[in-house]
Amino acid sequence: MRDQLAALPLAGDPRGGIEQMDELERLKSAVCAAQARLAHDLDQHRRAQAEARRLLDPQRRRPNPDAGVGTEIALARRESPHQGRLKLRLARALLTDLPHTMAALERGDLNERRAEIIAAETSDLTRDQRRGVDATVAPLVDGLGDADLRDVVRREVLRRDEEDWLARQARARARRRVSGRVLGDGMGQLTAVLPATDVSAIMTALDATADKARTAGDDRTRAQVVADVLVQRLGGPSATAPTPVALKVVLGAGTLLGCNDDPGYVAGAGYVPASVARRLVAAGAEHLRSTVQRLFAMPGSGALLATETTSSHFRNGLADIIDLRDRRCRTPYCNARIRHRDHVTARAAGGSTTLANAQGLCKACNYAKESPGWRHEPVPDPLAVTDIVVTTPTGQVHHSRAPDQPHAAESVSPAERRVAELLLRRAG
Repeated sequence: MRDQLAALPLAGDPRGGIEQMDELERLKSAVCAAQARLAHDLDQHRRAQAEARRLLDPQRRRPNPDAGVGTEIALARRESPHQGRLKLRLARALLTDLPHTMAALERGDLNERRAEIIAAETSDLTRDQRRGVDATVAPLVDGLGDADLRDVVRREVLRRDEEDWLARQARARARRRVSGRVLGDGMGQLTAVLPATDVSAIMTALDATADKARTAGDDRTRAQVVADVLVQRLGGPSATAPTPVALKVVLGAGTLLGCNDDPGYVAGAGYVPASVARRLVAAGAEHLRSTVQRLFAMPGSGALLATETTSSHFRNGLADIIDLRDRRCRTPYCNARIRHRDHVTARAAGGSTTLANAQGLCKACNYAKESPGWRHEPVPDPLAVTDIVVTTPTGQVHHSRAPDQPHAAESVSPAERRVAELLLRRAG
């Protein structure tokens, strides 16, 4: 098989080359699925052997069989024993609890890294809960980057297991810490393990300061400004008081009113239980010296329509809606943070500056979009959750869909549609 791949003739044209690359990527996923089946079979065999030995000599102390099997897998895959144990746990999950994820891996619709995300995020659920998440997430994985996939899985986990999630969060919060180490060349690395909402507020404040400095002509890079401001605010030279920030929370009306317990979404922190989202909206975020910005979604579709803020200095509402709607760069599989709010249809081509014609992109993807042969086209329905069709220079077509927003799955009346269209025009 290896010889056949080594002798594989390359396609003679760019389109054929991309198609060949796509097929090889699917083959890699199928190979990973086969490795998972082999690992599971080896695990079952070793467990049967261990049980037989235990029955023959019940008094003898036996080592943990997982360590040996994990090391065997690691050696065969040319990886560390730690990675071997992770692959063993993945194989068990795929073959016993995650049949839809396993099928997607076999088809090549999902690679091994994304399968590991699903397995890890659902590891604390019961078997029935895990299978429920597996069935729900399976149709949604196409086009998702790692971070978006993790968000989707966590949302489904929270819907089934909020109490245990809160208990795990409390245990994790107790382990918050800051550490530092020397890297060499006169540099060091500061690491802080903090609650996700705190990280979101800190990074929002640092980014806002960096944007202001760069707009004013500061010749430092964004990363340099963020690093320097962090040092200042932690007590370094020219320390200044932190700038209050707006903590952005998205939740459905049913969650806000207590009619259901669908998770909310906090920008930069991901999905949180309904009780946490309600508490943030009701009480604000005083410990973060922040205001809370609430965003409303259209019933039925989940399209973000308008914002309301507790801050008296709320500005750039349309940019905020784009960021909250898209969360990360809209290029399929990209996990980068949004740096540019882009016209899907360029203004030079008649594109309007409206929410329906907007997408959040990272800097690199926005520049790539301007290269010859690339085409982005919005789906015309303004109440769809902004589907975008991306066509590459070789004619490959990819679909980009904004993440689902927290909302109740209600029908949309004609009156609600008219109100939504009005709000969209005002937002644009």
